[in-house]
Amino acid sequence: MTPTAPVTAVPQGHALPFDDPRWSFSGPGTLPVRDASTLEVRADRGADLFAMPGFHEASAVPTLGRTLTGDHTVWTRVAVTGGAFGDAGGIVVHDADGWFKVCVERTRAGGWAVVTVVSRPASDEAVGPALAGPAAELLVTREGGRHAVFCREEPDGPWRFVRTFLGPARGGVRLGLFVQAPFSDACTAVFSGARRAAVALADRR
Repeated sequence: MTPTAPVTAVPQGHALPFDDPRWSFSGPGTLPVRDASTLEVRADRGADLFAMPGFHEASAVPTLGRTLTGDHTVWTRVAVTGGAFGDAGGIVVHDADGWFKVCVERTRAGGWAVVTVVSRPASDEAVGPALAGPAAELLVTREGGRHAVFCREEPDGPWRFVRTFLGPARGGVRLGLFVQAPFSDACTAVFSGARRAAVALADRR
């Protein structure tokens, strides 16, 4: 019998309305367009977050963010409008030691993929699952210092494991929804269905 792949059980959680005053905007660019259920963020040319000295360094992206403490699981759908390599939208998390981001990104070959970057302080970049188009749900879960990232393309589809890594075990983090346009004139992303559960996923692989 062929073994069945484990199903990642995501708790129901509760909605994170974008008009909640605990969200605040930072970074370059204009204020995002938002209501309770949807958020649209635009990045102009050069907006990026990357730290590889001698290759490419950038430190600012337009971000709608909020502070989270303790264990948690956060997910949202992101749909990107961008035509150039590096155009992307996703989730960024800052902590005391650095930051990481996971995004739906246009690849150099012209397709789309889930890309992660962990920067503590130099950026470690990895290309994850390929996507059929410029949209996916992204999920970040934290238990103490352990973080894991998942994605899925269909709302009722299975979650796919992307990456796990270690960060600080204590203290709060700053979670943000961001857009980047490192090499193009502009990129826009629309976020919807943001939810949060105050627990980590039991199965992080």
